[in-house]
Formats: sequence, structure tokens, C-alpha cells
Amino acid sequence: MAEASPRKTGIYVTTVLLVALAGGSGFAIHQLSEPGLAEALTALRDAASGGAGAAFRSAQTGGLLPWLLIPTLGPLLLAVLLLVVAPRGAKPAPSAGADEDEESPEAQIPGAAGLRLLAALQEEARLVDFVRENLDEYNDEQVGAAVRGIHASLRKAVEERLSVEAILEGQDGDMVEVPADFEPSLIRVTGNPEGSPPYQGVLRHGGWKASHVRLPTPTPGSDPTILAPAEVEVGGE
Repeated sequence: MAEASPRKTGIYVTTVLLVALAGGSGFAIHQLSEPGLAEALTALRDAASGGAGAAFRSAQTGGLLPWLLIPTLGPLLLAVLLLVVAPRGAKPAPSAGADEDEESPEAQIPGAAGLRLLAALQEEARLVDFVRENLDEYNDEQVGAAVRGIHASLRKAVEERLSVEAILEGQDGDMVEVPADFEPSLIRVTGNPEGSPPYQGVLRHGGWKASHVRLPTPTPGSDPTILAPAEVEVGGE
């Protein structure tokens, strides 16, 4: 019974985050469907054949970048936040003679591992600062220039701490087969499947699976809720 409240809280927070992401993605799709952006979308599709760099420049030039950021960066931010709020299992009973007051802050705070990952992304790419920034104050060119640097820093930080592998090999849009014994946790079947697997379908995303996680080792006695310490420069001009 002791775990009921944290679990309900985790489910509630997860639901709110999913609804927020769905609403933001829906709004972005609505904006992208505006008639005035039809030519920009066509140019983006043509530029995509020239690689990610050409597609990025086309999206920035056509005013699509702010609306494309929501469905692209949104799932990454949601995954980080879910790591923070995910409920943990029951804490093992302390050994005889152990002083509960001496338990480290890391063990007392649910989601401490997720907080350490978020702190690492903040340190490398100032992710928290970026999420809390009001982008309405900047034009598309300024947002695009900022996102390029943040993307490079985030990629470096994630690659240093996570080894990931594709669940299904292939490019988006390729025809693939879903085997009869597929695991729903690894492959999400969408659309209108009929009958029993195996299925033939279009690959919309190959998926990712973490094969190794290398989170920063916490300093003994440190507080995992501190994502970034305040910085004060003294003695300057």
C-alpha cells in the first residue's frame, strides 16, 4: 500500500506529459497544414533527398523549423522527464544497525538516476535553459542557429552516456515484415492490421533500444535534485 501514492503520481504525471506532447504536436501539425506553408513543405521534401543539412536549411528558410521542433525534440524531452518521474520499486529494508538518517540523498529521492541524466544534458547543452526559454521572442533564423549548437551538444552528451541500437534496420518508408512472434514492447503496430501476424507494413521509425547506460557517478552526499549549481563570478570588471 505504501507504493500506491507514488505510483498514482507517476501515472498522473505521465498522462499529463503525454497529453501535453499530443496537444503540442497537434498544434504543430495544424500550423504546418496552413495553405501558406504548402510551398515550404514541398521544398523541404525536395531538400530532404540532399541530406539532413539541406533539409534543416530548407525548414529554417521556409519558416517550418519552430513547428518541426515540437514533434522532433518533444519525445526526447518527454523521455527525460519520464525518467525523472518514473516510480521506483520498494526500497529494501536497511540492514541491522544501519542508521536511516545516514542514508544518502541519492537513495531518498525517486528518479535520482533520471535527474543525473538530466543534469548531464544541462551541463553539456543547457537543455533546461533551452526548454524554459520563450522562443516567441526570437525569429526563425535565431532559433535555427541556437538549435544547431544545442543539437550538436545533446548528441555528444547522449552518445557519451548511452549506447543505442536500432530495433528494426532500414530507412523510414521501407517495407518491412513484423514477425508472428514479435514483442509489443519492441514493435508498435499501427494503422489497420487485419488478422494475425506476420504483417507487412511501412517502417515509420526503426526504434531505439539502449544497450548500455553510462550515467555519471554521483558524489557521496550530493543532492541529485540540483541539476546545475548557480554560478557567480567575482573579482571581474
